[in-house]
Amino acid sequence: MVDKKKIPEWLGKHPFLPDKKKPVVIRKSDEVSTIYGNYDGPISSQIYISTDQISLTDYTLAPGTHIEPPGMHNQGDECYYILEGDPIAFNPEAGEVYQLHAGDVLYIPQGTWHQIFNFTDKIIKAICCIAPKIWVEDDEMGTEIKYTGKPKFFKSEEEMTNGS
Repeated sequence: MVDKKKIPEWLGKHPFLPDKKKPVVIRKSDEVSTIYGNYDGPISSQIYISTDQISLTDYTLAPGTHIEPPGMHNQGDECYYILEGDPIAFNPEAGEVYQLHAGDVLYIPQGTWHQIFNFTDKIIKAICCIAPKIWVEDDEMGTEIKYTGKPKFFKSEEEMTNGS
């Protein structure tokens, strides 16, 4: 049984309850500020929308940091729109790496492991959207799903040929 106290009260109910939906303008003062991550360089995140059908957040990733632990959402697809910076997206399960730049969009299908790295000396800012849900509603729900596999890393053709 999952400790339901770990689930924030606003999750799935911001800026309104599921049965009270209406058009609304969400101002800076309405955001829910959070810190994501479990290492020495937490990620600043502001949540603008968290309903039963969609979540919309932004992330600021400081130079030399990354999102830890790797993330994966069982209930929805995720996309990032890069506002500033040049992040590296990494799928530790498949060993895939993607270089992104301001103006790019990264699409992450439901159930895909991912991490974002900032190897530069400039901040990264991104808008993130997950739909239809970022969470599940049963006793299996938790606030963290641990990646238990070993990360796979890309090898160049030369490394594969030489057996490195």
